[in-house]
Amino acid sequence: MAPTSTTTPSGATRPMTMAAVSKRLLALCLLAWAMAAGAHPAPQSEVLLESRPDGIHAELVLPLDQLQLALPGGLPAGDAEMAAYLAAHIRPVAPDGRAWVVKVERLRWQWSRQPADLLASMTLRPPAGAPLDRFTFGDDAIAHQVPSHLTVVALRSAPDAPSRLLGTLHFGQRSIEVRGADPRWWAGCADLFKLGMAHIAEGTDHVLFLLTLLLPAALLARDGRWQAYAGTRHLLAYLLKVVTAFTLGHSVTLMLGALGTIRLPEPPVELAIALSILFSAVHAWRPLFPRREGWVASGFGLVHGLAFAAAIRELQLSGARLVAGVLAFNLGIEAMQGAILLLAAPLLMLLARRPAYQRVRQAAALLSAVMAVIWMAQRV
Repeated sequence: MAPTSTTTPSGATRPMTMAAVSKRLLALCLLAWAMAAGAHPAPQSEVLLESRPDGIHAELVLPLDQLQLALPGGLPAGDAEMAAYLAAHIRPVAPDGRAWVVKVERLRWQWSRQPADLLASMTLRPPAGAPLDRFTFGDDAIAHQVPSHLTVVALRSAPDAPSRLLGTLHFGQRSIEVRGADPRWWAGCADLFKLGMAHIAEGTDHVLFLLTLLLPAALLARDGRWQAYAGTRHLLAYLLKVVTAFTLGHSVTLMLGALGTIRLPEPPVELAIALSILFSAVHAWRPLFPRREGWVASGFGLVHGLAFAAAIRELQLSGARLVAGVLAFNLGIEAMQGAILLLAAPLLMLLARRPAYQRVRQAAALLSAVMAVIWMAQRV
């Protein structure tokens, strides 16, 4: 590797030593890990529209941490103020441009959930003479201030009927046409693929677990310690083993969780995810389960899959639409994981050959462990 150069105050250049490069890379890694650990997965909002004889019943789920970001003055003190805010930002519009009547029936604050949610029950009524089955649904309660926020919109024809995904709303698209659900079983798969990608991109705990488990990927374990660089073939084999095992694990529980076969309360699942990060951090510092990383990744993948399932279960998909939706969502997860690996693998290959990598690995493992303990305390 050719030495880089830096400029002195006099204008002359001098070569930058490998130690200096390593220090800068260490600083960048620490900064990246600190930024990642300081964030919490940003859940999406959910809207379920249900046809009624005289209008549309709407059930909204809004994450309070995201809603608070959209309100510069903070959350309103009373239900009346929040109801007025939601009524102003939920905008059904008839084909001729006339606004529907929006009435907030009930608000429920679920502070016990992590993260906390606001559940809003609303009635949407069309103006006189406007069709009930054709309108434009608009929702920018959060997305007008939080560009990364997603809102999943689904529709069902009756309380006992399966819901059908209509699409997603975000900062660049705050309205969607409602003309009855698309009967094709693959309808909405593209939106669920994007939702899967966003779930990993914004799900810091999932990303942190995977990156922490990969910290010793290029090293040999000997005498209870991580030793020298093991070579490119060892690194690639480790990456393939761990990522494949993690994928198989979370795919199983994602499908079972979406079907409702396995359903656990969110707090213990979130606690187990934080615990998986802590175990990975300790293993990155000193080998706990050398050559068994694949089994560990698959086991913790089962836990992470239950968290993934929560994002899609609320859509209440069924039959072939459920299978296709889960597959599209899972492919989105894998696509984002693949992008992360494409960025991480070359960096691991570069750093693992250097003596300074021991400090990089230990510092990153320590930061991951600290964040895992903080998350565990919060989720308890």
